[in-house]
Amino acid sequence: MKKFLLSALLPFLFFLRCTLPAPLPAAAEDAGYACIRDTDVYLYAEENDRSGLFTLPYTYYVKVLATGIDYCYVEYLSDGPNTRRITGYCKTSELTFVDYVPERPYLYYTFDVTYYIEGSSPALSDDDFLTAITVTCAYYGEYRVGSEVYCYVLREGTFGYIPRPDGLEYELNGEYDSHMSDGSDTGAGNFGGGESESMSPVQIALLVLLCILVPVIAALILRPPKKPPYETDE
Repeated sequence: MKKFLLSALLPFLFFLRCTLPAPLPAAAEDAGYACIRDTDVYLYAEENDRSGLFTLPYTYYVKVLATGIDYCYVEYLSDGPNTRRITGYCKTSELTFVDYVPERPYLYYTFDVTYYIEGSSPALSDDDFLTAITVTCAYYGEYRVGSEVYCYVLREGTFGYIPRPDGLEYELNGEYDSHMSDGSDTGAGNFGGGESESMSPVQIALLVLLCILVPVIAALILRPPKKPPYETDE
């Protein structure tokens, strides 16, 4: 009897497994890219609110290296003539994860800053003497202290802050809006692909039937045999 029940149950379980949708894969450590959809999303040096370095440029992206419940470990910009990659942490709830690789993920923006030498003598004003020096700064983001706004920049290989120059403006990145119109965005706080596949009514009915039959069949299989109505002589 047990062999009969097992031979009937196994094909049924195999059929049900093929009918039900497969579970979604777990999110990988490298979650791709996330878009900055607010103007006050900070890059933090550590996983706490007190280590904010600067606010990331609005509409641009960070590369997500590892995901966490509260913070994600991310990378911004890359090594170049005037830039250097920087890593840090962003709050997971403030990132908008996407399922595509942006064509222009980072903002490459440089500007020149001129420093004048104070107290230089008018007699030393010919071309042989320097009265000012100009350096190129790569813009990373901004940091506000009260009413003052500073830029976080890479200047001659060193990161630091300088007062925000007047008239500093950069072009916004429209890739996110373009993908949104195509319906391929995954939304803020989501990892990986789109919505999970829903079960059809037939699949739901089969699942309910399985939940009812499995305990009954298991009880029949595991039930101990009945004792004979009389004792046999040995």
